[in-house]
Amino acid sequence: MQEYVLITSMNFPSGGAGASYLNLFCRGLKSNGCKISVLLLKGYAFGNFSPNESRKNITSEGIPYTYLGLRKRPENQFLKLLDEFLSISRLIIYLASLLKNRHSVSLLVFNSEIQYNLPIFLITKPLGIKVFKFVAEIIDKSEFKGSFLRQIKRYGHLFNFRYLNRTSDKMILFSYYLKDLYLQMGYLEENIFVQPNLTDFEYWKPVATKIKYTLGYSGAPYQKDGLSDLFRAMSMLNGDLSNISLLVIGDAPFGKSLIPDLRLECERLGLSGKVTFTGLVQSSKVKHYLSECEILTITRPSTIQTQAGFPTKLGEYFASGKPILATDFGDMGRYFKNGSEIVMAECGNPQSIANKLHWMLQNRNELELISKNGFERAKKLLEYRSSVTKIHNFLSLS
Repeated sequence: MQEYVLITSMNFPSGGAGASYLNLFCRGLKSNGCKISVLLLKGYAFGNFSPNESRKNITSEGIPYTYLGLRKRPENQFLKLLDEFLSISRLIIYLASLLKNRHSVSLLVFNSEIQYNLPIFLITKPLGIKVFKFVAEIIDKSEFKGSFLRQIKRYGHLFNFRYLNRTSDKMILFSYYLKDLYLQMGYLEENIFVQPNLTDFEYWKPVATKIKYTLGYSGAPYQKDGLSDLFRAMSMLNGDLSNISLLVIGDAPFGKSLIPDLRLECERLGLSGKVTFTGLVQSSKVKHYLSECEILTITRPSTIQTQAGFPTKLGEYFASGKPILATDFGDMGRYFKNGSEIVMAECGNPQSIANKLHWMLQNRNELELISKNGFERAKKLLEYRSSVTKIHNFLSLS
C-alpha cells in the first residue's frame, strides 16, 4: 500500500478553501487504496471558531491528522514564536524518523514558507525521500506590505517558489500560468500535473429553498476577489434592474474583518440596502446561502495572483447548478466557453460586468441551459474522485 504524509500550514479538515481542497484530496487518495495522514504546521485559524480537539485526531473518513505546534493559531507575538519553534522541532524529529522506511513513504507538501520547507529539503534529499509539492498561487507583493519582517517573509516566499519547489520530485500546479513559469525555469514537463481545483459535487448540490437574492458571492472578499468592480457594476444598472440584491457570504478567515470597509464602499455607491453580508460561516451554511441566490458571481481582476490560481468557489458555484457571471481571469477561457457554459465579462471593467449582468437579467430563459452545460463541463474537470485518481496515477509513475 502506498503511504503518503501531507505536510501543510492550512487548516484541516475544515476551515476555508485550502482545508476543503486538502480534505477532498486526502479522501480521494484513501478511496484509491492509499494510506494517508496529515501533519499540521500551524494551529487552527478560522474566525471565532475554535478546534475542540486534541493534538492528534482522525476525520470521519478515517484520515489521521496531528498538530505539530499549538492547536489554535495564536495572535500574541511570543506565542507565535513558541508555536513556530514547536512545529519546526517536531517536523525535524518526524523527518529524521523516516530513515528506516524512507523508500515507502512519500511526502506531499502544501506550504510556501521557507522556515518549514528548508528543513524538509535539507533532510529529505540526503535520505532519498520523495517529495511532491503543491503550488496553488503566487502571493502578490502587496500582501507583504508593512514591517521589515514582512519583507523578509516575502523574500523567503520567493526563494521557496523559485528554488525549493524545483527540488521536489513532482509538482501539482493549479494553473497553466504556473506551469509555463516552471517550464521557463527548467523544471521537466513530465513532472508537472495541472489540476485547477477539486469539488465534491454531491455535497454542493442545491438545497430546496426560495430565491431571496439576485446575486451571490462566496469567499474571503479581499481586493483580489473583485467585489469593488461588482459593486460599481451594480451601481451602473438603471430602471427595474437597479433593484437587484447581492449576498456576500464570508469574511477574512482570521484577523481584522473586511466587512466594515465594504459597507462604507456600498454606502458611497448608494447600495446600502442592496448588499447583505453574512460574515464568516461554515460550509454547511454557505451551501444553503448559495441556494438562495439566482446568479453567482466571481469578478476577479487580472493580476499575477489571479492568473496563477484557480478559485475553490468556482467549482462550488457550478455544483450548485446556478448560472455564473465571471471575469476572464487566469485559465477561465481555457476551460469554459463564454455564453454557453458561463457568462464572462472583462477583468477590471465594471461597465463590462454591468453589461453582462443586464444581459443575464433580461435573458433568464437562456441561463438554464448555460447552467446545465457549465455543470457538466465543471464536473468532468473538477470532480474530486476522478481528478485525484489521475493525480495518484501521475505520482505513482517512477
